[in-house]
Amino acid sequence: MTAHVDVLAMREDRARFAKVSGKRVLIYWPHGFGDWVHFGALAQFLEPSNDYAITRFGDDYVSLLEEHATVRTLLSGVRAPGDGAQLGAPHFGLRLKDCNGRRRRITVPPPLDRAVTRFAPDVLLWTDYPETEGRTAFPFHTKARNLVRLLVAPERLDRAALSQPLKNTIAFSPAPDVQSAVDQRLAQLAPPGTRLCVVSASGVTASRKNWGDGSQARGFAAMLQSRSRRWRVLSMDDDALGDATFARLFADLDQPFARVFKALASRMDLFVGIPAGPLHFVLARGGIPTVGLWLAHHPDWYDEPNVAAIHLLGAGVRELGFDRRPASLTKPHAHAHRLHFLDSHSIGALDAMSAAQAIMT
Repeated sequence: MTAHVDVLAMREDRARFAKVSGKRVLIYWPHGFGDWVHFGALAQFLEPSNDYAITRFGDDYVSLLEEHATVRTLLSGVRAPGDGAQLGAPHFGLRLKDCNGRRRRITVPPPLDRAVTRFAPDVLLWTDYPETEGRTAFPFHTKARNLVRLLVAPERLDRAALSQPLKNTIAFSPAPDVQSAVDQRLAQLAPPGTRLCVVSASGVTASRKNWGDGSQARGFAAMLQSRSRRWRVLSMDDDALGDATFARLFADLDQPFARVFKALASRMDLFVGIPAGPLHFVLARGGIPTVGLWLAHHPDWYDEPNVAAIHLLGAGVRELGFDRRPASLTKPHAHAHRLHFLDSHSIGALDAMSAAQAIMT
């Protein structure tokens, strides 16, 4: 049955949360898949005397942090991301402005009610995860690092190795049973002896980030397969620009998205994508040749550098001055991304193909 739990409700402002210690903290994280990936970079800085659990309405994303060393996941029983309104209590009955350090009573619907009641939180943290758009300087130059600055006590930050690229703390290894199920589906698409390229050409937050109308993505897939018959192309989007789409190939797997994507990543030979959740995951995981496609943002604002990645930036990125913002200018060489600025506003199939060849040689 629905539970009502009294907590101190906080957000990232005014350094209130940075002073919390020795408490049981429920982190409410109603953000996108990429932001869940970035949480894996900031989690290591949280006050260690606290006990942490994390959740949202949407187990597709919550499952990404399963098996994390310090933060337990609480599944909501809702597969697709939402705000819980369909269960009668959007955002646990809270508004973000209610998270002002005062005691609030949250409404937790089943089946999440039992998990939250067992965890017995003292504090709820709900941050709006502010978008800095490159305006914070090194070492707080990425979106995740900036939130670390807001959530962590200054004395802890003074001892942190922020001068080095941050290792993501997500457990990237898939569960064996999920890997087996994914491999069975992949055998239909990419049997032994073939190579798998995954393309993510569109996202859900801003259409300006997308790789055009899909024609360049389809052109890239055709170009890749013309170079070698061994390549198979899987689209993360609804449009089957290559051999199959993620949704259709794995439609009958009764598993949250993040579990399946972890298993899929272990079989990728190449990833090409815009700045959305799948790209951020692949960059954080490492070990996969990757081409990032940037038309409306700059990679320095979001991700730690990855030696297996090349980022293509459309001319609009420079015209908007994104390469001159503090996050893009103030970093030492150890934090440099491999960037290639284009003269055109679009990213062509040949541009992506040339970058893919460069990163795989």
